[in-house]
Amino acid sequence: MITRVSPGQAGMIRQIIQLEAAAFGEGGLDEWDLMPLIRHGRVFCMEKSGQVLGCVQYMKDWDDPSKSYIIGLSIADGLRGKGYGTELLRTSMDILAGEGMKTFELTVDPENAAGIAVYVRKLGFEITGRRPDEYGAGIHRIIMEKRI
Repeated sequence: MITRVSPGQAGMIRQIIQLEAAAFGEGGLDEWDLMPLIRHGRVFCMEKSGQVLGCVQYMKDWDDPSKSYIIGLSIADGLRGKGYGTELLRTSMDILAGEGMKTFELTVDPENAAGIAVYVRKLGFEITGRRPDEYGAGIHRIIMEKRI
């Protein structure tokens, strides 16, 4: 089941933080990052029997209110590469399209060939640019967009 996370879901929020730490280490979201996103952005989780399997976070673009930026996507160990992330993104983007979002943007590591392939082939994203040194010297990103 894919649902939007709300501030009162403390158990789910703890699971998201653990999932983020496992997926991204120091770069994962913690409660200081996650709570504002839950309150002022959109956070969706895929869960089964109370267990969080994946999470995706979005924020609205202030320059274009019909555009949303995908902050991050994390899928539990052992479930990656099995279509869970694709389903979570597809469903959450459909929900947000119903709220008026017309464009989705994300950035990805240029070396993440598998991720780029999923975004392009399965989800219809296009490469629209590059951001050299986005997260510091030598940490480059590819910009991708999908228009609904």
